[in-house]
Amino acid sequence: MCGILFYHSFSRPVDQDKFQQALNALAHRGPDGEGVWISSDEKVALGHRRLSINGGSLGAQPLFAEDLQGNRWGIVVNGEVYNDPGQLLKNQIELTSESDSEVLLRYLMEKHEHGINEIDGEFAFAAWNERKKCALLSRDPHGVKPLFYYRTAEFFLAASEIKALLAYGIPPQWNTNYFQEAAYFIQSGTSTFIKNVESLPAGHYLKISESIIGEPIPYATPSPLLPSKYVPKEISWDKAQDQFEELFLAAIQKRMTHNWPMSTYLSSGIDSTIITAIASKLDPTVTAYSLGFEDPQIDESHIASSWTKQHGIAHEIIQVSDQLLADHFVPAVLSSEMAVPNVNIAAKHALSERLAVDRKKIALTGEGADESLLGYYHFKQDQLQAYDDWSRMPVALQPALQDIFLKLGYVPAQVMHAASQGYQLEQLVDRPEKLHSSFLSTFLVQGTSRLNISQQWHYLTNFQTYNLGALADRTEMAHGVEGRPPFLDRALVDFIHQLPASYKLDPHSDKKILRAVARRYIPNYQVMIPKRPFVAPPSIVYSSGPLFDLFHYYLEGLYHLPDRYSKEKVKKLYSYTKSLSPREQMKFDPIWVHLVSIMILQEKFGLLYYS
Repeated sequence: MCGILFYHSFSRPVDQDKFQQALNALAHRGPDGEGVWISSDEKVALGHRRLSINGGSLGAQPLFAEDLQGNRWGIVVNGEVYNDPGQLLKNQIELTSESDSEVLLRYLMEKHEHGINEIDGEFAFAAWNERKKCALLSRDPHGVKPLFYYRTAEFFLAASEIKALLAYGIPPQWNTNYFQEAAYFIQSGTSTFIKNVESLPAGHYLKISESIIGEPIPYATPSPLLPSKYVPKEISWDKAQDQFEELFLAAIQKRMTHNWPMSTYLSSGIDSTIITAIASKLDPTVTAYSLGFEDPQIDESHIASSWTKQHGIAHEIIQVSDQLLADHFVPAVLSSEMAVPNVNIAAKHALSERLAVDRKKIALTGEGADESLLGYYHFKQDQLQAYDDWSRMPVALQPALQDIFLKLGYVPAQVMHAASQGYQLEQLVDRPEKLHSSFLSTFLVQGTSRLNISQQWHYLTNFQTYNLGALADRTEMAHGVEGRPPFLDRALVDFIHQLPASYKLDPHSDKKILRAVARRYIPNYQVMIPKRPFVAPPSIVYSSGPLFDLFHYYLEGLYHLPDRYSKEKVKKLYSYTKSLSPREQMKFDPIWVHLVSIMILQEKFGLLYYS
């Protein structure tokens, strides 16, 4: 995994100093080197920060090659491609390196955008055809690897992180629609906190020709983010288990490498445990990393420690203290580039830092299991106890939820759970408005069941922004650690989406087929451990300590609160919250974490708010 940067203009030469500043802003993503190429007319530029895993010195980027027609291509890539080169490249092409990025470049030279759907991996890239003066940018079908872009009439700029776009000098203005959507957890995976900065949608490509900058076009058919598009498969329960196991083993094996020591992120949950169990069989030198919390109600490290010791797996525990959370919260917010509801990102940020200290570059992670295998409790609620009776909706929330209810016929539990937080945050605004969601206006009700609709809703919102962004890529790559998620393997997810829903979720069990297969590898008591949310301790329930001091600094002064909010209202609610018991204070924790993260973004990025 790396950091990539791409500039294109029909008329304005790239500012080379600013381009270098933008590339420097991605240095954490690629600590092993950098490369820059600028066209002779200075209107196109490719930049790359390298995290060296494959390819040696010959894998340095930008990479260039020439096709049979004399077209010279260049590319910058972030991610990994797992296809066998011999199968992907039909023509007998002699490769100059062992880099999977060169395989991708050679393949695109032959197939262009028509072949992207055949690429197996997690990737984002920008490719340039020097002779035809055209570009091709794309992201993997799940959106594991990020790619953000900013476009005006003068130029187009794309990068792995928003901070690189800001470092180039784009206007640091808040996207005013962001506040409501982030508060209610209904932010589209394509929108960001910066005005006119968008995320290239997962499973899409964007083309730039000699005269036109195109719009994102989907290539992933069917898209793994739209489960209802899959044709159901008739398969017996026993055969489904065997096929699931075969695909899952392949997904793990292809993501392992002998070039660098392998690691896993391990909680007590079934997802990370079965990954660690299988990975350690494939490579006995695998090291598992866990977080340990002082609060026994949320600490799982003792379960992981007991299991790894029993099976002879190397295990490291990072103890999460109040001081550690305080030290890592601000940099974690800056890494995540979004408003956050919990200080868990600080713990994940510290976890990835520990891997970097131990010189580990790769970690197998559990992202994606709860999405395809229906592990989240809100999926079960939507299937069995949906919020479909308007008369029973809380009166205060009805104005915000009305449009969603009218469009879907119910309110997804994921939205309902965040609605009170969104409502409370909106009461702190100078002039509260009715909820307007740009995501809702474009959301297509696809699928015949509420379960399909809710799954799609989650895939296109929280999964894209918070799960894959804040808790995965950004907090991992802040320290040059590449997370590889076997549960997001395309072949595996395609298979899961074709299975009957009853193979994944029933009234008695979530992730049913995974639990059945896991019994072949891990003890039954671990198979049956229910899903626990990854949360860190509340931020302001303690009257003293480093984390309290950090939050108190922001909430007492409100120096960096966007003008959208009323300082008087915020101070009044904060004063009231401090008068409550610790148990009552906890209810307000997401409010304060959200607001403080907003203030950190405004302070550190110098953001301006225009209503």
